[in-house]
Amino acid sequence: MRAAAFHTLERQDPWKVHLQEVFAALEIPPGTMADNVAASVAMYCREFHPGGVQRTDLALLIARAFCAVNDRAAAERVLGSMQPHSRHVARWLEILSELHHFPLLLPYFSLGIIRPAEWAGAQVDRMWTLDFGRLALSESERHEMMLYRSIRAIIENMFVFWDATEGEGVLGLKGLAALNVEEGSRCKQTLTATDDLLEYMADLFRQQMQHRNWQSVPSLMNLDF
Repeated sequence: MRAAAFHTLERQDPWKVHLQEVFAALEIPPGTMADNVAASVAMYCREFHPGGVQRTDLALLIARAFCAVNDRAAAERVLGSMQPHSRHVARWLEILSELHHFPLLLPYFSLGIIRPAEWAGAQVDRMWTLDFGRLALSESERHEMMLYRSIRAIIENMFVFWDATEGEGVLGLKGLAALNVEEGSRCKQTLTATDDLLEYMADLFRQQMQHRNWQSVPSLMNLDF
């Protein structure tokens, strides 16, 4: 009997078991849909995150998986359990449902580097915040060329956020001063000052107008002032 029980546990997928426990804690009803989502997320985690997944990353993966099978109620339950994501559940449901390159942005989403925002002056509900203050840069990344490459990679994956409004919307920027790689005692002139970074990002958006058939480009707002 003990040997049979041992072999049963051995055959169980630890990821799937853990996900079923997460679903139970969130009061997501068991069933075929939940089992399929658990199997899908478990397979993804085994393949791409063999060393483990951060709690917020896993929650967003689960919400994304439920959006993919059009179970928005379950996805909403997951997002409602997260902070600060619970403040913008409708916005998260929208972007998780339409974003095709979600895995590339997952770390930025879970750390709050990229997050929905609200602004009373915005005519459309397409404002996002890009918080560079939450971005941890390695020593190799604290150089102008590498820094600009990193910014470009992030921005290029965000263009889709404004496709539905043909480019109309707002991108709020925080923590730009943290990107000044020559701050402090060194007074060397660099291209990482706030104005230079804003101009660079504005140019990235302008280049997309014809390619994406935008009628305008998102307005950039420095939220540090």
